[in-house]
Amino acid sequence: MPPWLSLLLLRAAIVAAAFLVGFGYGWMKYENAAQVASLKKQVTQLQTNVAILEADSSQAVVDAGKLAHYEKNAKEQRDAIVPKKRTLCFDGDDADRVRNLWKG
Repeated sequence: MPPWLSLLLLRAAIVAAAFLVGFGYGWMKYENAAQVASLKKQVTQLQTNVAILEADSSQAVVDAGKLAHYEKNAKEQRDAIVPKKRTLCFDGDDADRVRNLWKG
């Protein structure tokens, strides 16, 4: 084999090896960049979900306050409807309304 051919094959092998090393390094960088981008997207999604849950929890606190207020009002209204003395059936305006019903 002539010396120039072996030199040419050696150079070709070096170029091919450099190409493969460069390609492998580039592919590894691409995979790492894709993984980092995916993780950043997941972090953004999780931050959005946390913000939504915090908003929901603060709304739940507000709703619980409103519910307590409504329950208090409902209890007051029930207490106002229930007569204080069980022996007294009608008093004042209630008795007049019942009399008016029977009049005709």
